[in-house]
Amino acid sequence: MSLPRKQLRRVAGFDLRYPEDEVQTITAGLRQILQTGFISMGRNVAEFERLWAEYCGVKYAVGTANGTSALEIILRAIDVKGKTVVVPSHTFIATAVAAIHAGAKVIFADCQRENFQIDPQDLRRKIREDTKAVVLVHMSGIISPHFDEIKNICEQRRIALVEDAAHAHGATIDGRKAGSLGLAGSFSFFSTKVLTTGEGGMIVTDDEATYQRALAFRDHGRFGAEPNLHDDIGYNWRPSELNAVLGLAQMRRADEIVERRRAIARRYDEKLGARKIPGIKLLKIPGRIQSSYYKYVIYLEPPLQRNLLKRKLKEDHGVSLGGDLYDRPCHSQPLFARHPETVVAQPGDSFPETDYVVSNHVCLPLYFDLTDEEVDYVVEALQGAVLSISSR
Repeated sequence: MSLPRKQLRRVAGFDLRYPEDEVQTITAGLRQILQTGFISMGRNVAEFERLWAEYCGVKYAVGTANGTSALEIILRAIDVKGKTVVVPSHTFIATAVAAIHAGAKVIFADCQRENFQIDPQDLRRKIREDTKAVVLVHMSGIISPHFDEIKNICEQRRIALVEDAAHAHGATIDGRKAGSLGLAGSFSFFSTKVLTTGEGGMIVTDDEATYQRALAFRDHGRFGAEPNLHDDIGYNWRPSELNAVLGLAQMRRADEIVERRRAIARRYDEKLGARKIPGIKLLKIPGRIQSSYYKYVIYLEPPLQRNLLKRKLKEDHGVSLGGDLYDRPCHSQPLFARHPETVVAQPGDSFPETDYVVSNHVCLPLYFDLTDEEVDYVVEALQGAVLSISSR
Protein backbone atom coordinates (compact mmCIF):
# COMPACT_ATOMS: atom_id res chain seq x y z
CA MET A 1 0.00 0.00 0.00
CA SER A 2 1.45 3.35 -1.05
CA LEU A 3 0.13 6.77 -0.14
CA PRO A 4 -1.80 8.83 -2.70
CA ARG A 5 0.50 11.22 -4.54
CA LYS A 6 -1.18 14.28 -3.03
CA GLN A 7 -0.23 12.98 0.44
CA LEU A 8 3.34 12.07 -0.49
CA ARG A 9 5.94 14.02 1.46
CA ARG A 10 9.71 13.97 1.45
CA VAL A 11 11.56 13.09 4.63
CA ALA A 12 15.35 12.99 4.50
CA GLY A 13 17.35 10.31 6.25
CA PHE A 14 19.63 13.02 7.62
CA ASP A 15 19.53 16.80 7.70
CA LEU A 16 21.71 19.41 9.37
CA ARG A 17 20.73 23.05 9.68
CA TYR A 18 21.93 25.86 11.90
CA PRO A 19 19.40 28.33 13.31
CA GLU A 20 20.02 31.94 12.36
CA ASP A 21 21.18 33.03 15.81
CA GLU A 22 23.76 30.23 15.81
CA VAL A 23 24.89 31.23 12.32
CA GLN A 24 25.47 34.76 13.59
CA THR A 25 27.40 33.49 16.62
CA ILE A 26 29.60 31.29 14.43
CA THR A 27 30.15 34.07 11.90
CA ALA A 28 31.24 36.47 14.64
CA GLY A 29 33.64 33.88 16.03
CA LEU A 30 35.15 33.16 12.63
CA ARG A 31 35.55 36.87 11.92
CA GLN A 32 37.43 37.32 15.19
CA ILE A 33 39.79 34.46 14.28
CA LEU A 34 40.49 35.84 10.82
CA GLN A 35 41.09 39.33 12.17
CA THR A 36 43.56 38.18 14.83
CA GLY A 37 45.29 35.48 12.76
CA PHE A 38 45.13 32.86 15.54
CA ILE A 39 43.64 30.01 13.51
CA SER A 40 45.21 27.07 15.34
CA MET A 41 45.33 26.09 19.02
CA GLY A 42 44.05 29.40 20.35
CA ARG A 43 41.52 30.44 22.94
CA ASN A 44 38.54 28.84 21.19
CA VAL A 45 40.10 25.37 21.35
CA ALA A 46 41.00 25.89 25.01
CA GLU A 47 37.49 27.07 25.87
CA PHE A 48 35.87 24.22 23.95
CA GLU A 49 38.06 21.75 25.87
CA ARG A 50 37.14 23.36 29.18
CA LEU A 51 33.42 23.31 28.48
CA TRP A 52 33.51 19.73 27.19
CA ALA A 53 35.30 18.49 30.30
CA GLU A 54 32.70 20.27 32.42
CA TYR A 55 29.86 18.82 30.32
CA CYS A 56 31.17 15.27 30.74
CA GLY A 57 31.99 15.70 34.42
CA VAL A 58 35.73 15.05 34.12
CA LYS A 59 38.91 16.96 34.94
CA TYR A 60 40.57 17.02 31.53
CA ALA A 61 39.66 17.27 27.86
CA VAL A 62 41.99 17.28 24.85
CA GLY A 63 40.73 18.41 21.46
CA THR A 64 41.86 16.46 18.40
CA ALA A 65 41.52 16.51 14.65
CA ASN A 66 38.86 13.76 14.62
CA GLY A 67 37.35 11.00 16.70
CA THR A 68 39.58 8.26 15.29
CA SER A 69 42.72 10.12 16.32
CA ALA A 70 41.22 10.72 19.77
CA LEU A 71 40.85 6.98 20.32
CA GLU A 72 44.28 6.19 18.90
CA ILE A 73 45.90 8.80 21.13
CA ILE A 74 44.28 7.26 24.22
CA LEU A 75 45.55 3.81 23.26
CA ARG A 76 49.02 5.19 22.60
CA ALA A 77 48.92 7.01 25.94
CA ILE A 78 48.28 3.75 27.81
CA ASP A 79 50.94 1.98 25.70
CA VAL A 80 49.09 -0.88 24.01
CA LYS A 81 51.97 -1.48 21.60
CA GLY A 82 52.74 -5.19 21.36
CA LYS A 83 49.61 -6.06 23.36
CA THR A 84 46.04 -7.00 22.49
CA VAL A 85 42.94 -4.82 22.65
CA VAL A 86 39.41 -6.24 22.73
CA VAL A 87 36.87 -4.37 20.60
CA PRO A 88 33.34 -5.30 19.56
CA SER A 89 32.98 -6.58 16.03
CA HIS A 90 29.81 -4.52 15.80
CA THR A 91 31.39 -1.10 15.45
CA PHE A 92 32.74 1.23 12.81
CA ILE A 93 36.07 0.07 11.44
CA ALA A 94 37.88 3.05 13.01
CA THR A 95 37.58 1.51 16.49
CA ALA A 96 39.71 -1.46 15.47
CA VAL A 97 42.05 0.48 13.19
CA ALA A 98 42.84 2.99 15.95
CA ALA A 99 44.09 0.12 18.12
CA ILE A 100 46.14 -1.30 15.25
CA HIS A 101 47.75 2.05 14.48
CA ALA A 102 48.59 2.31 18.19
CA GLY A 103 50.60 -0.90 17.81
CA ALA A 104 48.17 -3.48 19.19
CA LYS A 105 46.50 -6.54 17.76
CA VAL A 106 42.73 -6.59 18.01
CA ILE A 107 40.48 -9.29 19.38
CA PHE A 108 36.86 -9.11 18.26
CA ALA A 109 34.02 -9.83 20.68
CA ASP A 110 30.36 -10.49 19.98
CA CYS A 111 27.54 -8.14 20.99
CA GLN A 112 24.06 -8.48 22.47
CA ARG A 113 21.26 -7.88 20.01
CA GLU A 114 18.97 -6.24 22.56
CA ASN A 115 21.34 -3.29 23.10
CA PHE A 116 24.19 -3.56 20.51
CA GLN A 117 26.74 -3.63 23.33
CA ILE A 118 29.65 -5.99 23.87
CA ASP A 119 28.61 -9.31 25.42
CA PRO A 120 30.23 -9.61 28.89
CA GLN A 121 30.40 -13.39 28.62
CA ASP A 122 32.16 -13.29 25.27
CA LEU A 123 34.43 -10.58 26.64
CA ARG A 124 35.50 -12.94 29.43
CA ARG A 125 36.30 -15.60 26.85
CA LYS A 126 38.29 -13.26 24.63
CA ILE A 127 40.55 -11.56 27.19
CA ARG A 128 44.12 -12.91 27.24
CA GLU A 129 47.15 -12.44 29.45
CA ASP A 130 48.48 -9.79 27.07
CA THR A 131 45.23 -7.82 26.83
CA LYS A 132 45.94 -4.20 27.73
CA ALA A 133 42.59 -2.54 27.03
CA VAL A 134 38.93 -3.12 26.31
CA VAL A 135 37.15 -0.56 24.14
CA LEU A 136 33.51 -0.17 25.13
CA VAL A 137 31.62 1.35 22.19
CA HIS A 138 28.39 3.14 23.11
CA MET A 139 26.68 2.14 19.88
CA SER A 140 23.81 4.37 18.79
CA GLY A 141 24.27 6.40 21.99
CA ILE A 142 23.36 3.51 24.32
CA ILE A 143 25.62 2.76 27.28
CA SER A 144 25.75 -0.94 28.09
CA PRO A 145 23.27 -1.97 30.79
CA HIS A 146 26.02 -4.41 31.83
CA PHE A 147 28.55 -1.62 32.28
CA ASP A 148 29.20 -2.46 35.94
CA GLU A 149 29.96 -6.08 35.08
CA ILE A 150 32.26 -5.05 32.23
CA LYS A 151 34.09 -2.59 34.45
CA ASN A 152 34.55 -5.25 37.13
CA ILE A 153 35.97 -7.67 34.56
CA CYS A 154 38.53 -5.04 33.55
CA GLU A 155 39.41 -4.04 37.11
CA GLN A 156 39.90 -7.64 38.22
CA ARG A 157 42.38 -8.19 35.40
CA ARG A 158 43.95 -4.75 35.59
CA ILE A 159 42.88 -3.93 32.06
CA ALA A 160 42.15 -0.36 30.97
CA LEU A 161 38.52 0.31 30.09
CA VAL A 162 38.35 2.86 27.27
CA GLU A 163 35.12 4.38 25.97
CA ASP A 164 34.46 4.96 22.30
CA ALA A 165 31.72 7.54 22.79
CA ALA A 166 31.56 8.75 19.19
CA HIS A 167 27.77 8.24 19.23
CA ALA A 168 27.13 9.13 22.84
CA HIS A 169 27.29 12.90 23.40
CA GLY A 170 25.23 13.50 26.52
CA ALA A 171 24.28 9.84 27.05
CA THR A 172 24.12 8.76 30.69
CA ILE A 173 23.89 5.71 32.92
CA ASP A 174 22.70 6.28 36.47
CA GLY A 175 23.21 10.00 35.83
CA ARG A 176 26.87 9.65 34.82
CA LYS A 177 27.85 10.94 31.39
CA ALA A 178 29.48 8.89 28.67
CA GLY A 179 33.21 9.55 28.70
CA SER A 180 33.42 9.69 32.48
CA LEU A 181 33.02 5.95 33.08
CA GLY A 182 36.37 4.43 32.17
CA LEU A 183 40.02 5.44 32.21
CA ALA A 184 39.39 7.73 29.24
CA GLY A 185 36.86 8.31 26.50
CA SER A 186 36.94 9.50 22.90
CA PHE A 187 34.31 11.54 21.06
CA SER A 188 33.76 12.36 17.41
CA PHE A 189 32.29 15.62 16.15
CA PHE A 190 31.83 14.47 12.54
CA SER A 191 29.00 16.12 10.64
CA THR A 192 26.44 13.36 11.30
CA LYS A 193 27.08 13.13 15.03
CA VAL A 194 24.76 14.31 17.83
CA LEU A 195 26.96 17.41 18.28
CA THR A 196 29.21 18.43 15.42
CA THR A 197 32.10 20.65 14.42
CA GLY A 198 32.18 19.24 10.88
CA GLU A 199 35.36 17.35 11.68
CA GLY A 200 36.91 17.01 15.11
CA GLY A 201 37.35 14.84 18.18
CA MET A 202 37.87 15.03 21.92
CA ILE A 203 39.56 12.98 24.64
CA VAL A 204 38.22 13.09 28.19
CA THR A 205 39.78 11.65 31.32
CA ASP A 206 40.29 12.14 35.05
CA ASP A 207 43.76 10.59 34.86
CA GLU A 208 46.50 13.23 34.74
CA ALA A 209 49.13 10.90 33.25
CA THR A 210 46.83 9.97 30.37
CA TYR A 211 46.00 13.65 29.88
CA GLN A 212 49.65 14.73 29.71
CA ARG A 213 50.57 11.95 27.28
CA ALA A 214 47.55 12.77 25.12
CA LEU A 215 48.67 16.40 24.87
CA ALA A 216 52.05 15.20 23.65
CA PHE A 217 50.87 12.60 21.15
CA ARG A 218 48.53 15.05 19.42
CA ASP A 219 51.48 17.45 18.92
CA HIS A 220 54.30 15.40 17.36
CA GLY A 221 55.26 13.71 20.62
CA ARG A 222 56.39 16.86 22.40
CA PHE A 223 56.76 16.10 26.12
CA GLY A 224 57.64 18.80 28.62
CA ALA A 225 58.19 22.53 28.33
CA GLU A 226 61.02 22.48 25.77
CA PRO A 227 59.30 23.12 22.40
CA ASN A 228 61.71 21.15 20.21
CA LEU A 229 62.12 18.10 22.44
CA HIS A 230 60.30 15.04 21.04
CA ASP A 231 60.33 12.00 23.31
CA ASP A 232 57.97 9.78 21.32
CA ILE A 233 56.38 9.34 17.91
CA GLY A 234 53.31 11.55 17.68
CA TYR A 235 51.44 13.19 14.84
CA ASN A 236 49.82 16.49 14.05
CA TRP A 237 46.40 15.71 15.46
CA ARG A 238 45.74 19.26 16.62
CA PRO A 239 42.25 20.70 16.22
CA SER A 240 41.48 23.90 14.33
CA GLU A 241 40.23 27.12 15.88
CA LEU A 242 37.65 27.23 13.09
CA ASN A 243 36.14 23.92 14.16
CA ALA A 244 36.30 24.95 17.81
CA VAL A 245 34.08 27.96 17.03
CA LEU A 246 31.45 25.53 15.73
CA GLY A 247 31.92 23.46 18.87
CA LEU A 248 31.40 26.41 21.18
CA ALA A 249 28.19 27.31 19.37
CA GLN A 250 26.97 23.72 19.70
CA MET A 251 27.79 23.68 23.41
CA ARG A 252 25.33 26.51 23.99
CA ARG A 253 22.58 24.23 22.65
CA ALA A 254 23.94 20.84 23.75
CA ASP A 255 21.19 20.03 26.24
CA GLU A 256 18.51 21.26 23.86
CA ILE A 257 19.87 19.17 20.98
CA VAL A 258 20.14 15.97 23.01
CA GLU A 259 16.73 16.42 24.61
CA ARG A 260 15.08 17.00 21.22
CA ARG A 261 16.55 13.73 19.94
CA ARG A 262 15.17 11.96 23.00
CA ALA A 263 11.75 13.52 22.44
CA ILE A 264 11.73 12.29 18.84
CA ALA A 265 12.69 8.80 20.01
CA ARG A 266 9.90 8.83 22.60
CA ARG A 267 7.42 9.78 19.89
CA TYR A 268 8.63 6.94 17.68
CA ASP A 269 8.27 4.57 20.65
CA GLU A 270 4.72 5.77 21.28
CA LYS A 271 3.51 5.75 17.67
CA LEU A 272 5.18 2.48 16.68
CA GLY A 273 4.10 0.82 19.91
CA ALA A 274 0.49 1.79 19.25
CA ARG A 275 0.46 0.55 15.66
CA LYS A 276 2.19 -2.80 16.33
CA ILE A 277 3.39 -3.12 12.74
CA PRO A 278 3.97 -6.79 11.83
CA GLY A 279 7.65 -7.64 11.49
CA ILE A 280 8.86 -4.51 13.32
CA LYS A 281 10.51 -4.97 16.71
CA LEU A 282 11.46 -2.06 18.97
CA LEU A 283 14.44 -1.80 21.27
CA LYS A 284 13.77 -1.54 24.98
CA ILE A 285 16.38 0.59 26.73
CA PRO A 286 16.50 0.22 30.54
CA GLY A 287 15.37 3.29 32.48
CA ARG A 288 18.77 3.80 34.14
CA ILE A 289 20.19 4.56 30.68
CA GLN A 290 19.49 7.80 28.83
CA SER A 291 20.55 7.35 25.22
CA SER A 292 21.72 10.26 23.08
CA TYR A 293 19.90 8.60 20.15
CA TYR A 294 22.56 8.99 17.53
CA LYS A 295 20.28 6.58 15.68
CA TYR A 296 16.78 5.28 16.20
CA VAL A 297 17.07 1.60 15.41
CA ILE A 298 14.32 -0.95 14.80
CA TYR A 299 14.65 -4.64 14.01
CA LEU A 300 13.10 -6.31 10.99
CA GLU A 301 11.84 -9.82 11.56
CA PRO A 302 11.78 -12.32 8.68
CA PRO A 303 10.55 -12.28 6.01
CA LEU A 304 11.01 -8.48 5.90
CA GLN A 305 14.11 -7.59 3.88
CA ARG A 306 15.98 -4.37 4.56
CA ASN A 307 16.80 -3.36 0.99
CA LEU A 308 13.26 -3.95 -0.23
CA LEU A 309 11.80 -1.99 2.68
CA LYS A 310 14.16 0.91 2.06
CA ARG A 311 13.22 0.99 -1.60
CA LYS A 312 9.49 0.90 -0.92
CA LEU A 313 9.76 3.68 1.65
CA LYS A 314 11.68 5.93 -0.70
CA GLU A 315 9.83 5.22 -3.95
CA ASP A 316 6.29 4.95 -2.63
CA HIS A 317 6.40 7.28 0.37
CA GLY A 318 9.30 9.70 -0.11
CA VAL A 319 11.03 8.57 3.10
CA SER A 320 14.78 8.03 3.04
CA LEU A 321 16.32 6.07 5.88
CA GLY A 322 19.53 7.01 7.63
CA GLY A 323 22.72 5.00 7.28
CA ASP A 324 22.73 1.56 8.86
CA LEU A 325 24.56 0.84 12.09
CA TYR A 326 26.42 -0.95 10.46
CA ASP A 327 25.67 -3.32 7.58
CA ARG A 328 29.01 -5.16 7.72
CA PRO A 329 30.76 -6.21 10.94
CA CYS A 330 34.48 -5.79 11.52
CA HIS A 331 35.15 -9.53 11.54
CA SER A 332 34.04 -9.80 7.91
CA GLN A 333 35.88 -6.75 6.59
CA PRO A 334 38.37 -7.71 3.86
CA LEU A 335 41.19 -5.61 5.29
CA PHE A 336 41.64 -8.10 8.15
CA ALA A 337 41.91 -10.98 5.70
CA ARG A 338 44.57 -8.98 3.86
CA HIS A 339 46.35 -8.13 7.11
CA PRO A 340 45.87 -11.19 9.36
CA GLU A 341 48.79 -10.10 11.50
CA THR A 342 46.60 -7.34 12.97
CA VAL A 343 43.99 -9.68 14.46
CA VAL A 344 44.05 -12.43 17.07
CA ALA A 345 41.59 -15.08 15.93
CA GLN A 346 40.64 -17.79 18.39
CA PRO A 347 39.52 -21.35 17.55
CA GLY A 348 35.79 -21.53 17.04
CA ASP A 349 35.35 -17.77 16.78
CA SER A 350 31.81 -16.89 15.81
CA PHE A 351 29.72 -13.76 16.11
CA PRO A 352 26.08 -14.85 15.76
CA GLU A 353 24.57 -11.87 17.55
CA THR A 354 26.64 -9.37 15.60
CA ASP A 355 25.72 -11.09 12.34
CA TYR A 356 22.05 -10.87 13.29
CA VAL A 357 22.23 -7.20 14.25
CA VAL A 358 23.95 -6.00 11.10
CA SER A 359 21.56 -7.94 8.85
CA ASN A 360 18.21 -7.20 10.45
CA HIS A 361 17.89 -3.54 11.36
CA VAL A 362 17.14 -0.15 9.86
CA CYS A 363 17.56 3.36 11.25
CA LEU A 364 14.60 5.71 11.03
CA PRO A 365 15.20 9.43 10.38
CA LEU A 366 16.28 11.26 13.53
CA TYR A 367 17.77 14.74 13.62
CA PHE A 368 17.12 17.97 15.49
CA ASP A 369 14.90 19.63 12.89
CA LEU A 370 12.70 16.57 12.30
CA THR A 371 9.18 17.65 13.22
CA ASP A 372 6.58 15.67 15.14
CA GLU A 373 4.44 15.66 11.99
CA GLU A 374 7.32 14.14 10.03
CA VAL A 375 7.81 11.47 12.70
CA ASP A 376 4.13 10.56 12.42
CA TYR A 377 4.41 10.46 8.65
CA VAL A 378 7.46 8.15 8.81
CA VAL A 379 5.53 5.75 11.05
CA GLU A 380 2.53 5.84 8.71
CA ALA A 381 4.81 5.28 5.72
CA LEU A 382 6.57 2.40 7.46
CA GLN A 383 3.26 0.68 8.10
CA GLY A 384 2.21 1.25 4.50
CA ALA A 385 5.47 -0.13 3.12
CA VAL A 386 5.35 -3.21 5.35
CA LEU A 387 1.75 -3.96 4.41
CA SER A 388 2.58 -3.51 0.74
CA ILE A 389 5.48 -5.95 1.00
CA SER A 390 3.43 -8.47 3.00
CA SER A 391 0.60 -8.49 0.44
CA ARG A 392 2.86 -9.36 -2.49
